[in-house]
Amino acid sequence: MNQAGLRILIVDDEAPARERLRALVEDGLGFVVAEARDGMEALETIGAKAVDVVLLDIRMPRMDGLEVAQHVAKLENGPAVIFTTAYDQHALAAFDAGAI
Repeated sequence: MNQAGLRILIVDDEAPARERLRALVEDGLGFVVAEARDGMEALETIGAKAVDVVLLDIRMPRMDGLEVAQHVAKLENGPAVIFTTAYDQHALAAFDAGAI
């Protein structure tokens, strides 16, 4: 972690959700280094930027959040994954994928 706080990637296919998360995060938790609209963009961003935390939606096009979390779990020193979803039925699968 650096002096400015956590480096955060926000991943959600809905722009209003990304905007709301950005407002909450930048109010003291850290700073957003990037946003992604789906799982494929998320993995590309994680590979290209230094990210400490991924705020990750579950239901997204192209690649869902659970699959992203499974890829991130295999990375050496990969970012922490926190699911930000309204779908509580995915909780067990999220924990199995190494998410918070």
